[in-house]
Amino acid sequence: MDLFIRKELLLASGTQLEDVVPHCLKLLAWLRACQEEMLSQHRRLRLSQSLVESMVKATLYLFECHDRFGEALAERCDSHGFLGDKRQECIRELCAGIVNTRRGEEHAPLLHLMHKALAEIQPAWSVIRDLDWTQMRHSEALTSEDMISVDLQQMRRLVKRIGRLASLQDMETALQRSLQLVGFQVWLHLFREPRESGIHLDCHLLRHMICDTLTEGTSSACASFLHNIFTFVALPANEMRFWACLEHGRLASSLIAYLIGYWSRQLPYLDLEEMQLTPEAPVLQTAQLPVNEATYVTHLMLAPCSPCRQQFRQQLRPLLPTAAGGQLLQLLNKVAYVYS
Repeated sequence: MDLFIRKELLLASGTQLEDVVPHCLKLLAWLRACQEEMLSQHRRLRLSQSLVESMVKATLYLFECHDRFGEALAERCDSHGFLGDKRQECIRELCAGIVNTRRGEEHAPLLHLMHKALAEIQPAWSVIRDLDWTQMRHSEALTSEDMISVDLQQMRRLVKRIGRLASLQDMETALQRSLQLVGFQVWLHLFREPRESGIHLDCHLLRHMICDTLTEGTSSACASFLHNIFTFVALPANEMRFWACLEHGRLASSLIAYLIGYWSRQLPYLDLEEMQLTPEAPVLQTAQLPVNEATYVTHLMLAPCSPCRQQFRQQLRPLLPTAAGGQLLQLLNKVAYVYS
């Protein structure tokens, strides 16, 4: 971002509104992400001087663009508060976020020094002169926020970032990528976020998007998601957490739909002795879950402790009388023997 600010943010006499809108949207999204990081990770996050300077420069550029293009820019960026008459409040929040990070008090002299030059360009920056840095700096004592698990914090940041994207297509793309890269221990919290949460609606939307993706079963992200589940439950202590997550009926149903589709495709070409597909198996365009991983997840979902056991068994019944169903039973019996 530092390079982008130095190279791309030019405001010449001939600059038009259409020229600055993409830059402003990018800067606003970045600044919001920075604020969220500073609020959620303030005990652990340590900012570099260059990052602090970049945040100040980005804010300065946004204010300067608003001075030139007025409410037309605020309307296009949907940021009337930030670009409107609350500049001093925004500057206070920025400074408070910076100094409350790990060793953030070291940036107070820099901010105080910078404000003199900034105030000559935009008077709102003079508010820094009167800030009480000591009072602004929070106590170092741990609060309840600091006791929130890292996985829960990561889930909430991820939900907020995806929820800020401009279109549903962008959200779907980001979610597909996240399903591949983010561990199941993070997604676990998505399906347990309470209704009282401020991001409940975004969580609700992402939960349904994930379940729709699994039910369709055509995306390579499905195999990655199931692989992450396998990696998670490979630790015996996590089996109970996985079963608890299956209390979410929509998630359980979508996992069942994916696994039934998986076994319907794979079993006719499965070598039981080698636990792998035969050369006759068709080559599919999307990545496929390894047989051993699919078998173990299926085994757990059919275990006595699984809340979706009965539902899964009922949906498997049409498959069981066939030769493929017999192969699946043999596989599950092997797994049950090994892990019992």
